[in-house]
Amino acid sequence: MPRRALLFLGSLGSLGSLGLLAVSFAACGGPADAVVDDPRVDAGDAASILDGDHASDVRDAGAVTTRDGGAPPHADAGLARSKKRGIAYGGHSDADMAALSAGVSWWYNWSPRPEGSLLTKSYVSLGVDFVPMIWGGSFDPTALANEVPAGAKYLLTFNEPNFGSQSNLTPEQAAALWPKIEAFARARGLAIVSPALNYCGGNCNATNPFDWLDRFFAACAGCQVDYVAAHWYACSRSALVDYLDQYETKYKKPLWLTEFSCLDDSSITLAKEQQYMQDAVAVLEADPMVFRYAWFSGRYAAMSMVDLLAPSSGALAPLGREYVSLPSAH
Repeated sequence: MPRRALLFLGSLGSLGSLGLLAVSFAACGGPADAVVDDPRVDAGDAASILDGDHASDVRDAGAVTTRDGGAPPHADAGLARSKKRGIAYGGHSDADMAALSAGVSWWYNWSPRPEGSLLTKSYVSLGVDFVPMIWGGSFDPTALANEVPAGAKYLLTFNEPNFGSQSNLTPEQAAALWPKIEAFARARGLAIVSPALNYCGGNCNATNPFDWLDRFFAACAGCQVDYVAAHWYACSRSALVDYLDQYETKYKKPLWLTEFSCLDDSSITLAKEQQYMQDAVAVLEADPMVFRYAWFSGRYAAMSMVDLLAPSSGALAPLGREYVSLPSAH
């Protein structure tokens, strides 16, 4: 299934010394690949895909184990599960969710409803929140009312609208759609998260995420935006800190980092990915302006180095064992 990942980030403004480039590309994933960020899919389409052929490929394999057969480390570590920590992924089995629940408290899947591969609502008893998303501009509020599950508290909105290959909305187009978002959120009692931006290096309506957001807030003065969302794929602690600081200084709203991992290093190794995860999570946990964050992703065929989940259902990959066991600020 076509998939998108951001690899290299560029036009970094005050981060210009990093000299990184933005590249988006499509890759093909196998049956275990999550349904995420398909550039052809809007919120309604994503929901139908999640109940399609892919759903039958991921099934509950039974007991929760790690790749080496042991229990997730958090189960015996006595660590408090972070209220901030989540995952961006759309192909969970019930066993996957149980394994991740040792250290993950929420997830989203670029869709308004949980994926069809979750055969039960066990995530509720596990204490893992699902956060619905309006992915693009062609959403139907009536359909959303039937798709967004009861108990949802937050509403994520437009995925990388500055990318032509993603939701592809100008700030003014997004602002024109905002009354529909507000009306739906008000009817369901949902707090609203802004569109999630990233630097774009080709086929963009805006290269710089801050330029896009500045225009959006100018066109949407007085609109309800309770949180601001961002994506980030650079690989250093200092770049992440600088990026977060720009959002927090400019917009002065709590932040959701709804996609992050180290994807801009052409020589990435598991050790590098693990070190970046440790550094990034420590920053995100300590920053009081960061409300939630989500690692990308569970199983990602184009770059399996970032996977939290092993190929077999219910098993954590080495990076997943690290993620669920990292300390929280709570």
